[in-house]
Amino acid sequence: MNSPAYAQVVFNLPLQDAFTYEIPPQFTGRVEVGMRVLVPFGKRSITGYVVELTDTFDKKFTLKAIADLPDSAPVISAELLSLTHWMADYYHAGWGETIKAALPGGLDEESHEVFSLTEKGQVDTPDLPANTRRLLFALRGKKNQTQKQLRKTLQKNFSAHTLSQLRQDGYVRSEIKLRKSSAAYIQEKQARVVSPPPTGNPVDTLLSRSPRQKEVYEILLKGECPISELAQKVPNYSAALRQLIQKGLAETFILRQSRQAVESPSPLQANPDAPFQFTPDQEKLYRRLCESLAGNQGQTFLLHGITGSGKTEIYIRCIQQALQLGQTAIMMVPEISLTPQTVHLFQKRFGEEVAILHSGLSSTERFLEWDKIRAGKVSIVIGARSAIFAPFSNLGIIIIDEEHDTSYKQDSSPRYHARDTAIVRARLQKALVVLGSATPSLESRWNAETGKYHYLSLDQRIGDRFLPLVRLIDMKKEREEFKNFSILSTTLKRAVLERLARKEQIFLFLNRRGTANYVLCRGCGFVFDCPRCSVSLTFHGQTKLMMCHYCNYTAVMPKGCVDCGGDVIRFSGFGTQKLEAEARKLFPSARIMRMDRDTTRDRSTYETVFRDMNAGKIDILIGTQMITKGHDFHNVTLVGVVYADQSLHIPDFRSSERSFQLLTQVAGRAGRGQVPGLVIVQTNNMDHYVYDFVRTHDYQRFYEQELSVRKRLHFPPFTRLATLAIEGEDEQQTEAAAQKVRRLLGPVIEQSSGVELLGPARAALYRLNEKFRWHIILRAEETQTLQATLKQCSQLWAGLKSSFGKIKITLDVDPINML
Repeated sequence: MNSPAYAQVVFNLPLQDAFTYEIPPQFTGRVEVGMRVLVPFGKRSITGYVVELTDTFDKKFTLKAIADLPDSAPVISAELLSLTHWMADYYHAGWGETIKAALPGGLDEESHEVFSLTEKGQVDTPDLPANTRRLLFALRGKKNQTQKQLRKTLQKNFSAHTLSQLRQDGYVRSEIKLRKSSAAYIQEKQARVVSPPPTGNPVDTLLSRSPRQKEVYEILLKGECPISELAQKVPNYSAALRQLIQKGLAETFILRQSRQAVESPSPLQANPDAPFQFTPDQEKLYRRLCESLAGNQGQTFLLHGITGSGKTEIYIRCIQQALQLGQTAIMMVPEISLTPQTVHLFQKRFGEEVAILHSGLSSTERFLEWDKIRAGKVSIVIGARSAIFAPFSNLGIIIIDEEHDTSYKQDSSPRYHARDTAIVRARLQKALVVLGSATPSLESRWNAETGKYHYLSLDQRIGDRFLPLVRLIDMKKEREEFKNFSILSTTLKRAVLERLARKEQIFLFLNRRGTANYVLCRGCGFVFDCPRCSVSLTFHGQTKLMMCHYCNYTAVMPKGCVDCGGDVIRFSGFGTQKLEAEARKLFPSARIMRMDRDTTRDRSTYETVFRDMNAGKIDILIGTQMITKGHDFHNVTLVGVVYADQSLHIPDFRSSERSFQLLTQVAGRAGRGQVPGLVIVQTNNMDHYVYDFVRTHDYQRFYEQELSVRKRLHFPPFTRLATLAIEGEDEQQTEAAAQKVRRLLGPVIEQSSGVELLGPARAALYRLNEKFRWHIILRAEETQTLQATLKQCSQLWAGLKSSFGKIKITLDVDPINML
């Protein structure tokens, strides 16, 4: 039987179609579906993914041939190809983009066009236009720059047309360079003798006057030698090796080898039978899940358990059961901050059966973990969003802890939701899905109510422990009646002192970084805003800088007002830095740690905080939402929510839901040991209905209240949404583009019964990172109706994107961030 002659290839590009390539004779019979291939694409060579083999193609086209095969076997399985194809179809992304998302970073190779100056371009030419001189100056600073690097350096002053003209005029040259993969392979420079040696003078004669060259040559005669090893054997070898190469006696080359996972014994001995007595409620739920697991029914369960009710132990027992059935398991957590604690717990039970996948790993680490999973060396994967693509073949169970968390939604293409993707994968592989949360998303709770998911609940804490008492503090009353203008209320200060005296631990939660959330002139009222975004700059006391938390723009704190020249600058609002300073002043003997994005730049910091909290080395932990989820510290008896209203003020229909979830989650950190917990919530808006339900831990009543609001306003879970974001650097052009999109969509929507078009309207964050932003929302009651309309518009998107130039149009299906 003849091997197929052509391959259908997709790329990590926003393209819906596959491209046909010829399989050249040297690769006949070696190309398989799921393999990567290096192919010519336009002026460059890039990595693509084979999705189909065929013997036919459209004779109108002249085919290009596959240039190289980076692998000897497929890197993505048939099951994951099916999953990524569904993702591309549902989220309207390129199939290659979704395959890329399923693979560890750093695998692919691609070529880039790099630019450098010719001799003519190195001569100063003052008669050239200013923009042209800027481009030449940028190239003088660094050789071999890509167009992307030049654009980043010059920003608005960059012009692709100017660069092209400089190349035509002989000022600039370009060449195609291949960027090698660094994750999957070790690329090592080596040296070897040339065989046979050059004719003419014998080797001894050529080397008679250079003992150093002779020493290097004799080492190479014994076999190929890495340059690093040669440097150890012969100090200052480089000149001798260079002379050997010039004489034709030696040559250098790059040896490329596949990386091998480093086998390191786990510090923890597996103990799968660790004693733990289930409560009757836990036992009942566990039995129900085991039945579904054994039946390979591909069912989805929503496990709604209050904080401290023992959900994690049920997860562990279900995974243990899956392993006994010869299956594998994926355990997903929403934040990297949960990973050290979760990994520690799972390694304690399962030892070396556990692999880790999350964004905190380097490209090489991610590849090695992924390769270990693919090789079948582990049976459990723990990780964040990308863990859903773990290359298991016999998947038995997927657990999604804190299923309501918004970080499960990818905010760049492909904009997939890991929870929904997990459910589809489980359906394809007939695996069990467990969605766990103390505060399920309204969509998941509604799906359980309507029978799409199976509903399970745990409404009692382990060991008959009580949920913490929640006290609401009216900060307006605190200021007006008690004249307390401090960040902390009198009640919270007193409670902290009492816990410190009893050697108990405290969480202080504030979901805002920095020292002051805006800086203003007391004289004229001028507020220091980010010049790139429509938000104020936050002052950071430690660095004495004002910073934008959206685009990372920074500015030195001025001595006076840039508007009126006044010298009285007022710092208004507060963040975690100021809270830390205030806490250190009020509680000087307390051991205080702050945990936010400014202090936790790598995963080792999380591990240090986790270890020190368990060891009792931290009295007060101050932090943003990093400290709210999943942590189980039995000596934390007090949680103070310093400013509870912040998330309520976000202009998003989910703001009440997110506020309730956040406050309930952080409250759940208190009283998980023998001592009952207390939660003090400081608010300026005592009358908001969210606080009534937070105080009583009443999810069900909150769900019913919020559901009635959503139904009245026609928002999810009663409808499905898709947003079109239109962004551009020119304000008028961006608005005109948004209006044009609206006009073009109008006729399509009119023909689509059941789809509503809202907008265009300015985004809540109207300017972000120097781009003006408009939103258009498509809304429908049925998923199929919305998807059918989006498919009708698919050709329209492509035409719009090409006609608007620098205007960017982005489609987001089931959006989470409406800002």
